[in-house]
Amino acid sequence: MTPPTYRVLVIDDDEEEYLVVARYLRKATAALYTVTWISSYEQALVDTIICEHDICLLDYHLGEHTGIGLLRALRAAGYRHPVILLTGQGNVEIDIQAMELGAFDYIEKSGLTAELLERSIRYAIENHRIREALCKANEDLERRVQERTAELHRSNLELEQFAEIVAGDLQEPLRRVVRHVSTFASVADGADPQVALEASKEMMYGTMLDVRNLELLVTLVLEYSLTCKQRVPFDDVDLGKICREACRRIGPQIEKANATLEIGELPIVKGDARLLMGLFENLVDNALKYRSERPLEIRIRATQKGEVWLCEVRDNGVGIAEEDFDEIVVMFARGDDGSNTQSPGIGLPLCRKITEYHGGRLWADSGGDVGTTICFSLPAS
Repeated sequence: MTPPTYRVLVIDDDEEEYLVVARYLRKATAALYTVTWISSYEQALVDTIICEHDICLLDYHLGEHTGIGLLRALRAAGYRHPVILLTGQGNVEIDIQAMELGAFDYIEKSGLTAELLERSIRYAIENHRIREALCKANEDLERRVQERTAELHRSNLELEQFAEIVAGDLQEPLRRVVRHVSTFASVADGADPQVALEASKEMMYGTMLDVRNLELLVTLVLEYSLTCKQRVPFDDVDLGKICREACRRIGPQIEKANATLEIGELPIVKGDARLLMGLFENLVDNALKYRSERPLEIRIRATQKGEVWLCEVRDNGVGIAEEDFDEIVVMFARGDDGSNTQSPGIGLPLCRKITEYHGGRLWADSGGDVGTTICFSLPAS
């Protein structure tokens, strides 16, 4: 087995003492040593940092200066190599100062032997490697803790915003339901039976749509919570089938908007059918919310690009302001299109989370005032 090689830097203003140390290291059998000599305090201040070495043997007496002073200056400059302090005589105060500055050992030259020097060097290098590994592990741990803390902070903020927006989005449909019921009671009280019947039909239809919107919102909340839980195995999902089912579920809203819906050929992918159905349902519902005065047209299609499917839901509604492109699919971002339509609330951000849950992504493209295309990618099976 080849013995390890260690690079030793000796800082000593006495050449004879340096030669003694070099001779001891040449006698070593457990390792091979290459020795570099620096003979002055001034040279050491400049060269120690840039000199390649594994350990430093530092003499206490350096002319008008001391090894303690040099070590203090080097540590202040970021020097982290292991150091063994050599001195002509024992001194408890010097020993304490050396240890406080991170010196591994303090050896009196009068008791120095080849065996003692080699053992001290070997232990110092191994101890330094362990310390460096622990420091790196601690730094990595602190970084991960900071990242996790920041992530938890973002999650808590997101949940607070989530609760606020869900509460707001639930209130408006509930208010409309209450208004429908109140209006129905007023119309029915003393009104002509035929008039009351026609009014009741219209209000019941409006109530049904509002209740459906409430159901959709509650489903969104449940789906959002599921995307935050442990991933479940994916099954083969026929996107065409679930897209048509999603549109059937919001058929009354599509009918009320007098919208034209065109569904192209969609692929079979691996995924969660319920979540992907919610994805289509929410994207089509978003197009219905942001329709313009012109007859609404919604087209859904998919094309394969390499190992992914690129799907899009295109409409000719009011469009999305260009400055909102990067924010519209971020949780709780709200667009400003100048219309009286309701804000996107949690629908589009939830769609983004569903696509990310499936290993894809979601983004928005807009033609200004001629509609919006919501695009998302999914891995090809």
